Amino acid sequence: MGGRETQNQGPADAADRARRAVRAVDLTEEEIAAIEASEMTPGFEYLNAELEPGSSVLVEESTRFARELGKHGKKPEARRADKAFRDSLYDDN
Repeated sequence: MGGRETQNQGPADAADRARRAVRAVDLTEEEIAAIEASEMTPGFEYLNAELEPGSSVLVEESTRFARELGKHGKKPEARRADKAFRDSLYDDN
């Protein structure tokens, strides 16, 4: 399968690595105008999804669903996580 760096590399991978975040408050008026006037290279339309609120809507909808599901289910007795249990989580045996 290959290592993580060699898997699933397509034409967009080189540009993805070159992406960087810049705070809008640090940009000059000229830089903002240049960004607004720029066009996206064909093949990178999927990056628009980062700007759309749909991804956060999915999280909110999933959270609402989980809460509703919890209201309808039988709640198990809560058990105390004692020291022996916590230590067993890190046991290397």
